Amino acid sequence: MIRFSANLSLLFRELPLLERFAAARAAGFGAAEIQVPYELPAATLAAAARAADLPVVLINAPLGPQGAPGMACRREHRALFRAGLVRAAEYAHALGAPCVNVLAGPAAPQERAACLEQLAEGLSHAAEALGAAGARPLLEPINPLDVPSYCVASFELAAATLARCDSRVALQFDVYHAARMGLDPAAAFTAMHALTAHVQFADSPGRHEPGCGALSFEHIFAAIESSGYQGWTGAEYHPSTPDTRASLGWLTR
Repeated sequence: MIRFSANLSLLFRELPLLERFAAARAAGFGAAEIQVPYELPAATLAAAARAADLPVVLINAPLGPQGAPGMACRREHRALFRAGLVRAAEYAHALGAPCVNVLAGPAAPQERAACLEQLAEGLSHAAEALGAAGARPLLEPINPLDVPSYCVASFELAAATLARCDSRVALQFDVYHAARMGLDPAAAFTAMHALTAHVQFADSPGRHEPGCGALSFEHIFAAIESSGYQGWTGAEYHPSTPDTRASLGWLTR
């Protein structure tokens, strides 16, 4: 059976962050994930998660300067990246989060080879830094339509990068990004599930809840379930209504 987690950075935004844990639990989610937890102390978030009996299974490492989509591939930000991993490890430890999404960052076409080399180095360092906190780093491919400059814009490139990294580094598979890459998300997941430690989803186009776009989530969820995947499957979408609860028909079904 698929285990669903709620991304509290996107869902239940009508509530303060600390109140979203209980709301997600009441809605039927079994876990939470947070894109950017650093706005509040880790101990405060951990207390809210315990009170709601909702474990945190994923956080993101700090983003790059000026909100860049990560910095793991940028040699000029190597010191800042490593400092960010220290902070991510502190939060992962306090929250008991087993996975940390380490975003690759931007890379122009002419510098991609050098950036990929730096990325492999950065992810392997992340495996050491996060491993001490009981967590592992994840690499997420992001579609080139939404983020044109992103360093890792395909699953093939992600798999090749993972082959150069510490074995503790795994794939974060996002259904929405797969669809925006022009792929059948179910087939893409089947091809990548052996590398995958966490799954996220949203419908496409629009990045709203299942049923708002063109994707067949019955087919996608069946592929995930039949694969033997044991991780969490995170709802990471922008609700199409102001009240997140009104967007959860897919969960009750």
